[in-house]
Amino acid sequence: MIPFEAEFCPEAVVRWYHEGSTPGMKSSRQLSLKAKKHLSAMGWSFWYAPKNGRHELRYKSPNGKVYYSLKTACKSCINGDGRKEEIRVRVRATAQDLEPKKPRKRKSLSQEYQLSGELVQPNPPKRGKKLKKQEKSRENQTNPRVQRSSKRVREGPLPHSSHHQPRTILSWLIDNNGVSPLAKVYYRNKAGDPLMKGRITRDGIQCDCCFRVFGLTAFEAHAGSNNHRPAANIMLDDGSGRSLSNCQRQVRDSMIKGSKAQSPQTVKGNSYEHENDGLCSVCCYGGELICCDRCPSAFHVNCLGLKEVPDGDWFCPSCCCGICGIGHLSDDSFLTCQQCERKFHVGCPRKKQSSDLKNDQTGKNQFCSHSCGQVFSGLQKLTGKPIPVGNNLTWTLLKSVGCFDSDTDHALGVEASAENHSKLSVALDVMHECFEPSKDVYTGRDLVEDVIFSRGSKLKRVNFKGFYTVILEENDELVTVATVRVYGDRVAEMPLVATRFSHRRRGMCRVLVDELEKNLMKFGVEKLVLPAVPAMVDTWTKNFGFSQMTDEERSKLLQYTFLDFQGTIMCQKLLKTLKDL
Repeated sequence: MIPFEAEFCPEAVVRWYHEGSTPGMKSSRQLSLKAKKHLSAMGWSFWYAPKNGRHELRYKSPNGKVYYSLKTACKSCINGDGRKEEIRVRVRATAQDLEPKKPRKRKSLSQEYQLSGELVQPNPPKRGKKLKKQEKSRENQTNPRVQRSSKRVREGPLPHSSHHQPRTILSWLIDNNGVSPLAKVYYRNKAGDPLMKGRITRDGIQCDCCFRVFGLTAFEAHAGSNNHRPAANIMLDDGSGRSLSNCQRQVRDSMIKGSKAQSPQTVKGNSYEHENDGLCSVCCYGGELICCDRCPSAFHVNCLGLKEVPDGDWFCPSCCCGICGIGHLSDDSFLTCQQCERKFHVGCPRKKQSSDLKNDQTGKNQFCSHSCGQVFSGLQKLTGKPIPVGNNLTWTLLKSVGCFDSDTDHALGVEASAENHSKLSVALDVMHECFEPSKDVYTGRDLVEDVIFSRGSKLKRVNFKGFYTVILEENDELVTVATVRVYGDRVAEMPLVATRFSHRRRGMCRVLVDELEKNLMKFGVEKLVLPAVPAMVDTWTKNFGFSQMTDEERSKLLQYTFLDFQGTIMCQKLLKTLKDL
């Protein structure tokens, strides 16, 4: 693949389509480069293919179609990447640019023309309160050409990357200067006496007595201990009195401090959350949007299944009661379910006559239904406990408890908190190995990092507080990672799955997903959804039992804001739950 710097420049695409190949045109090469940069920003890829003894450039769209010239690629980009119209309203150019003699008619609120999310309206229609509100929000955006985040899979490891080296807590500590390679360590007993000595390597701890290399858990067993606290009992033999758990905590605190210093939005208290979003929360594209009168979320009218802008105050599906569907009345009338994150009126669960609903409305745990309470309880019991799945593999569900929260140690315990953050950091490294970086246009932050560390937001589209991370380890080496969010017993989503290049074609993803589905079925979850890149749709449908989700099926789940990406296809799998047996 040939890398091109990503830069939004939609005008270059339109100009090249109409006049780029005109003989004698000045600055044709510069315009060509700008058009390619815009295609790159939209998720296109490029490579050279041999033809008649020379090499010609090929252009591959996000949905997998290949084009043989820049002009046809630009036309496809202008037309919305060649996707079918019935999928959703996509990025498109002005009808006047494409067909000067036959302007395209559209049935919508108004004639809206957009390129890369930038709305261009020569004759702006009369707008109501909600459309004015959205217009104001776009003026506050630093980049008005809003575009949904992309999910670009790396086709191979980066040059000079450490993809052959194991991803373990020890390698993470070495990379972050928490410990030194070949540092002397020993495993201590309850009295503090050494039971076994060794040296730190990226692969594990090399024992002094047998010169074999062990993972942390295996080194503890090799020392004859069954405390199941290897990081807390493996000590640095340098007189400092530090355990590996202490080292993990020091690195974690240093990373958090550095992250706060580099994030002005965090320092300002997430002031951007007071602005309305510039992307539709359903399809994640810009355009003419209506805005919720309660939260920053915005939507296309047709993505909501509406024919026109509603009169009066309007609340998005996430701000309406998840039981009765009525919109917001007052701050005191709603509670938020701690599991599915749907809002609900205090009295609605009682109206359903849920006599077995164990819902403490005044306590910390608040659930909209008995099933949400059961799912929450099941996830809590499962979190942080490694499950052996055979062949030296362990499956673990992790949850970040306030990465930047000073109460994290109190919530999990000092040792568990440090190790939890370490494993989530290693999981993030695996994600970055397999996916290209993706920043959200609203927050300006690394989207994958926000998901891994379960960061919240008032904007539902970038509120990732409910996410868990699933990891599969082989002898303490992390090989496969997935992120999952469970919306009660109705549906769960798994937007990101990554297996290290050095462990692919070994069935690791299958092991992780099978164990996840088994546990979801225990909780009574009915459906699992995921956004698949076009190249992987056949794998998910033929090998994992998923099917492509229709717009009608998606419209029935509007109250759940799934994490979606540019160019992906939403797939679903119906799970056979215990209540079906």
